[in-house]
Amino acid sequence: MDVETMDGHSGGGGEIAAHHSENHLVAVFVNEHPVKLLGQSATGKQIKTAAIEQGAPIKLNFVLTEALPDAERRVVEDHERVHLCEHLRFIAREGAHRVITVTVNEQPVKLHGHKATGAEIKAAAIAQGVAIQPNFVVHEELPNGTSRTVGDIDEVHLREHLRFTAIAPDDNS
Repeated sequence: MDVETMDGHSGGGGEIAAHHSENHLVAVFVNEHPVKLLGQSATGKQIKTAAIEQGAPIKLNFVLTEALPDAERRVVEDHERVHLCEHLRFIAREGAHRVITVTVNEQPVKLHGHKATGAEIKAAAIAQGVAIQPNFVVHEELPNGTSRTVGDIDEVHLREHLRFTAIAPDDNS
């Protein structure tokens, strides 16, 4: 669903929602600037676009992070969908995270941030043209010549030159 934006000139982000409608208006904040979005979810790119259209001083190439409880933050990728609820807070900054290039099945894959799960590694590889499927099994190639399996929810701390292989689950090689 595409997110439609409003002009952003009414009140300071007050409570606006029609909870029984799929297209309810939700007020979130980007860099403390109120941004109104229509719908139940939006991608990172849609949130940044709406913020720009509503006067937030950010650029589309900024990195968007969601402020979580306990002062934690998580990066929201441009293609990633976020469930919208009132008063979500986002921070958009230039160069807020790093891009790491790893190898998946001998092909370079760019990943963002300091860590990624096996599922995120596969999704990035598929999006960047590596011929694998989401059900493939990921193995991290270790410096000593062995490997370890990286499950879909297992996190890997990213650093340059990490090497992964992704093989079909029925491949016994």
